[in-house]
Amino acid sequence: MKSLSILLAAVALSLSASAQTPQYINTGANHLTMNGADWSALSAKMARLAAGQDTVVRVLHIGDSHIQAEFVTNELRRLLQQQYGNAGRGLVSPLRLAGTNQPHDYAITATPGTTFRQTRLLKHPWQAKPGLTGIAAEPKTDTRVTFTPKIAGHNIASAKILTAEGVKKLGFATPVDSLTTDLQAGNALYGAILENGKPGLVYSAIGNNGATFNDYLLIDSFPAQTRIFQPALIVLSMGTNEAFSHMTDKEIEGSARTLIALLRRFNPDAEMLLLAPMECQKNRNHGYRPLSSEYDILARNADVADIIKRIGADMHVPVWDFYTVAGGDGASAHWLDDKLMNRDRIHLVKPGYELEARLLFDALQEQLAPRSVK
Repeated sequence: MKSLSILLAAVALSLSASAQTPQYINTGANHLTMNGADWSALSAKMARLAAGQDTVVRVLHIGDSHIQAEFVTNELRRLLQQQYGNAGRGLVSPLRLAGTNQPHDYAITATPGTTFRQTRLLKHPWQAKPGLTGIAAEPKTDTRVTFTPKIAGHNIASAKILTAEGVKKLGFATPVDSLTTDLQAGNALYGAILENGKPGLVYSAIGNNGATFNDYLLIDSFPAQTRIFQPALIVLSMGTNEAFSHMTDKEIEGSARTLIALLRRFNPDAEMLLLAPMECQKNRNHGYRPLSSEYDILARNADVADIIKRIGADMHVPVWDFYTVAGGDGASAHWLDDKLMNRDRIHLVKPGYELEARLLFDALQEQLAPRSVK
């Protein structure tokens, strides 16, 4: 009876997503290209979650500005936790304390009057050494920092506070709605991993505006540090900034391959997934003021998507080809007309990212859907 209810829930979620899918979306291409990867062990873990067994599966998603605001990962987290159980918020980063935009589903605040040396991955020179999350909020005086998730079920039973001085682990016999910790002057805060002590899925996301594969290689020991997440699945979604950059195809491919290889070395039990970016547009006067009101298709985005697909095939990493799924060449005009794309013609708006999340959820479900539990 339980397996039937699980199946019905999966069908309902899929039908819900399909009902909201525009005609120009290539639903026939909405699958993971597995490239010879075997996800049977990961699928078995998800089956145990769906069967209500006492375990936790953790996902780490690494990306660029499409990820920093977490519109897509927040919706994907919601869908996956609805299906497999909610084990907590996962990573929260002090992006606002570091002077940039932050997701809306949590707050990180400091003692009033505290000032910080703010570091962001793409803003040079760095005022402090960026940590695992690509940012740093280094207090100039001793302070107290409070972490507050805002979504029901994301209360805190355990936490790993990530700072320049190392990892501080906290636990609570009864889950709390927020936690406060002391932070000494000069000890940069990078973030915290929050879990609620229940079985289910934890979905952590690291996103940095402007980031490329290569930028994450600039963070000291970044691949090794990702072990703190204990990921069963690592998702990499970049490429847009590479398409806007002056990097050669060889440089793009080399940095992506290096990051994948290092992440595999330090997370040997983790599966991996690559996402290819959808079409976007470039202002004809990009980089100058006033901006032109005329835009051209950024043709190189298709080239970068092809590079990512080639890397996946060569390295046996599954790929979700969002470029094709979103509608391929010409897709950006449709997304703009439907008010799913931002006026900058690069980013999506919240409903657009939520559509992306539902499409990715459907593609993931084909590989992760509950099978028999052993």
